Amino acid sequence: MERIVGGRKEGFQLALREDGAYLTVYPEEPDADVVDLSALREKIEAAGVTDYDVLQLAHLVRAAEGVEEKLNAAAEDGEDNLTIPFTIEIPNDAMSAAVRFDDKKGNLPPSVADVLDALKEKKVVYGIDRAAIGRGVARLTPFMAARGTAPVAGEDARLEKKFDMGVKGRPAERAFDRVDYKDMNIFLRAAIGDVLVVRIPETQGIPGKNVFGEEVASRPGKPINLPQGKNTKVVNNDELVAVIDGQIVDDGKKVSVDPHLVIDSSVDVGTGNIDFAGSVEIRGDVESGFSVKAAGDVEIKGMIGGAEVEGRNVIVYGGIRGMNVGKIHASEDVSIAFVENANITAERDIFVNDVVLHSVMRAGHHVTVEGQRGFITGGSVGAGESIRAKILGNNFYVQTNINVGIDPNLKHKYDNLLKEYQAADKQLTQVRLALETLKKQPLMSLSERRREQLAELTHVQFPLATKIKRMKEELEEMREELEQMKNGSVEASDTIFPGVNIIISGVKKTVDSELRHAKLQVLEGEVVTGIL
Repeated sequence: MERIVGGRKEGFQLALREDGAYLTVYPEEPDADVVDLSALREKIEAAGVTDYDVLQLAHLVRAAEGVEEKLNAAAEDGEDNLTIPFTIEIPNDAMSAAVRFDDKKGNLPPSVADVLDALKEKKVVYGIDRAAIGRGVARLTPFMAARGTAPVAGEDARLEKKFDMGVKGRPAERAFDRVDYKDMNIFLRAAIGDVLVVRIPETQGIPGKNVFGEEVASRPGKPINLPQGKNTKVVNNDELVAVIDGQIVDDGKKVSVDPHLVIDSSVDVGTGNIDFAGSVEIRGDVESGFSVKAAGDVEIKGMIGGAEVEGRNVIVYGGIRGMNVGKIHASEDVSIAFVENANITAERDIFVNDVVLHSVMRAGHHVTVEGQRGFITGGSVGAGESIRAKILGNNFYVQTNINVGIDPNLKHKYDNLLKEYQAADKQLTQVRLALETLKKQPLMSLSERRREQLAELTHVQFPLATKIKRMKEELEEMREELEQMKNGSVEASDTIFPGVNIIISGVKKTVDSELRHAKLQVLEGEVVTGIL
């Protein structure tokens, strides 16, 4: 007759039959008990089974495969009294102590006290987990008997900037996704004593402790220098403040304060040309024939005529009537109301709030023409990534050239450098031919003028060759960059008229019929038109 002890809920089942005891240890389940070797031995012996192999029992508990197996009798000749040996494993960093059993020898599990004694012998005194030891010896599975406390690394020092460069030189946002080009946020101004940057110092971290009870040093955070630039000073060791009234300039490495020049009138015969090391604010116009050059930003409240303006960001609240001689160059962005018969270059973006008429414009990234009319008619407009407008061309089919997918400023520089390189290479060839001719004649037979010519040509030859080598390397770098053309796009939210020539990443398309609400891109080597 069979008698059953336990079940799935208890995590084991002991079947007592005429031919012996059969044990099943089930895999761990969410609603079932976890089988503990010591507790299982008590239950087996309480059921009347006292003659069994403890090592076999330990194997069944550890495997927990849910397979029934007959319990073997205990080993004879006192072998059942042998404790299963174990080892204490401590890694080089001494941050843990693990216990592993050699269950090929012995058949009795060690006691918790046995493990504690072994740890003491290994000088393990910190982070001992008695509960883990109890579970481990009960199941005879490898376990972590002690854990050290890892050190906590210190936090790196960091900088908190008390200004936001993200709003600089961008039009203020208005309702319904519109922008206001009259509110350009060009200048981020600072007054004397204003805190520009605060340094949050690094922390030292928290030391840890290994299982031997020894302190483990923490890694301190990395320090950082305040980005002190022109017209700033460090106070209280961790604050960068302005020492003049001016404009905040952040180039990514240094934070400076540029002096700020305000001209209450127009730039004309009364002021002369402007060349200033900081930022310039002009509250009138820039008259034809004059120039404004600034190391910082330029803000013009009025108009620009046939004049030249150069700065980091150039913002013109009016527009430019360039009369084919007016120029604007910005090392970052240009924002302007309208452009007529002018030449404008920006290393980054150009924003126009009305129209572009018969002008040349080049932007490293984007050209955007918006506003009530928002059209580009005539001339040539290039951008590295995108050109957006309401209308391209007009209903008179005026030729208008649009080029995207390649940085036009870089292309312009490349073309100019190539011309210079070709001229220098031609000069070097002429120098070398002249030297060969002169060297064929005995030195003593040369006239004084010829000797001077020989010396001069020899003096010129090597610097010229070095210059040509440098230009060749620069050209190669530019060529590689130009060859990595981006897949630019052209967008017209209203109309693209016939007469517009579009080049995207070197692929040309001449518009021969009106395109409405169009976006043009290159796909598989062809300019394709999508609908906005």
